Amino acid sequence: MEKDDDISIVTSFFDIGRGSWTKDQGFPEHIHRSTDTYMERFSHMATLENDMVIYTSPDLAPRVAELRKGKEHKTTVVPIALKDIFPERRAAIKRVQNDPAYLAKINPSQIRNPEYHSPDYVLVTNLKAFFVAHAVQNNLTHNRQVAWLDFGYCRSMESLGGSHHWRYDFTPGKIHLFVFSEYKGELSLGQIVTNNIVYVVGGVVIAEKHLWIALAQLMNRAGDELLEHNLVDDDQTLFLMSALYKPELFEQHIIKEDIWLKLLQAFNKNAKN
Repeated sequence: MEKDDDISIVTSFFDIGRGSWTKDQGFPEHIHRSTDTYMERFSHMATLENDMVIYTSPDLAPRVAELRKGKEHKTTVVPIALKDIFPERRAAIKRVQNDPAYLAKINPSQIRNPEYHSPDYVLVTNLKAFFVAHAVQNNLTHNRQVAWLDFGYCRSMESLGGSHHWRYDFTPGKIHLFVFSEYKGELSLGQIVTNNIVYVVGGVVIAEKHLWIALAQLMNRAGDELLEHNLVDDDQTLFLMSALYKPELFEQHIIKEDIWLKLLQAFNKNAKN
């Protein structure tokens, strides 16, 4: 039975080679994460009693399911090969990332971030709303409210705020974004993309079921628009663009940067700290 304050969670994980993005290879230290690191972080989120849908590759599906052992009735693991998901979109992203004219625009201090060199990274981050919409359309979610939560969002058990069940009454009829500051047109989208400017927290987004269908369409539109301008970016810019297309659909919660990994504490009826 659905409860108004209960939240179904959708997430995904695909090994896109991030374990090899090491400092000795010229990558920023903070972007190196192995599959084991992701699994350890997901193990914290996996303790939640919320319904959960996880999209992952067939080889990792058993490992993901094992982390939800005891909660099988609340868990759906969807095995899918990344190469089978929108190959034409991935090819278009790769073409832009390999274009010298595009690369020449990027702030040199940001050039090693995955937005600018990994088509798989851009693709999987662009597909967050697609995965949630797919889960909704296939009746895999069982609550009025559905959240996208990054697979590695809960970096420690402290991220859960002492709670084993995430519940919160978010305003109905809105797509809820968490933002560091309100975008007022002070930068062009080109400047945002080429300088890796972040307004929106991409790791946590909440909306009622039907609004995820609309958000998936808006994000697809945003991705197409960037490609038309020989640009690509991850989910954070696509969420921002979606809110600019249809501001009436969104409620933006301005947060301080020190709580962006603590949203399950700040917006949780059951949090204890």
